[in-house]
Amino acid sequence: MSSRRLTLAELAETLDCDLRGDGSLSVAGLAPIESAGPDDLSFVVDTRWQSRLGGTRAGAVIVPEALVDAAPGACLVAADPYAAFASASWLFAPDEQLQEGVDSSARIDATASIATSASIGVGVVVGAGSVIGRQSTIEAGCVIGRNCRIGAGTRLFPRVVLGDDVTMGERCRVQSGAVIGSEGFGYARVAAGWQPIRQSGGVVLGDRVHVGANSTIDRGAMESTTIADGVILDNQIQIAHNVRIGENTAIAGCTGIAGSARIGRDCMIGGACNIVGHIDIADGVILNAASLVTRSIGESGRYGSGTPLQPVRQWRRSFAAFGRLDELVRRVRRLERRTGNEES
Repeated sequence: MSSRRLTLAELAETLDCDLRGDGSLSVAGLAPIESAGPDDLSFVVDTRWQSRLGGTRAGAVIVPEALVDAAPGACLVAADPYAAFASASWLFAPDEQLQEGVDSSARIDATASIATSASIGVGVVVGAGSVIGRQSTIEAGCVIGRNCRIGAGTRLFPRVVLGDDVTMGERCRVQSGAVIGSEGFGYARVAAGWQPIRQSGGVVLGDRVHVGANSTIDRGAMESTTIADGVILDNQIQIAHNVRIGENTAIAGCTGIAGSARIGRDCMIGGACNIVGHIDIADGVILNAASLVTRSIGESGRYGSGTPLQPVRQWRRSFAAFGRLDELVRRVRRLERRTGNEES
């Protein structure tokens, strides 16, 4: 729990909420509604949580207008309680402000440019021609290739690797182990085996892009792989060369996107999805977890292709029936033809 205490009046002003109760009361952190105590701020998003709200011991609760009367004590009334909770989480646990300057163990090429307000950690390597923007944080062990651009306020956590020609906008966050700008998986089949195709493009990330731990974004073959403003990527995602992802799209962990796929804006892609290359996905598409996308999706909406979980005995019967599906279809067609002949 954070040691920082905030009054309800301060929280209401900062979070743009209506205060109901004593504004001089203070809380020291966030906690779930079931386990919160008198020093905690909690939240509920809608009336489905009303029963838990009544029994909470939280010092204050963020609620929608519909639950004001059900709150057992002081509350902050928000149009979107979850968004207010998200903002509050940074008030109680802000990012650590690392010391400005370049650590003596870092290796910075003479032609690179580092803003004086940036923080460059232990063992960082920055290649020729790269530019690190103001108030950016490059943590220990990061490697930044040649001709990269990192915008203001961006943070690379320890051991992030950027290949050559990677451009990142402002206020991006890249978690440990991520690799951005690696060579794309491009080869031509020749008599002797596989001829690699020179991957001469770069990677362009917009503003406020978040990249999860151990995710990989390949450089383009000729043009750049492009991730637009506000995209959030979970851990262990593979994005192949020349993929384009539109603004504010969210992609959950272990998803793989093959080369030259184009994904629209405001999409939500569940975990472990597989998207083949050279297809287009429209704006506003939602993919259920473990979906396999083999063709373009032209309209917004929810799509899914995975098999839902079943008890194993039922699943075995279903799987056995699936193996006979083609035979069963042929039998039904034969029966339909016979029925049609008899009726005629």
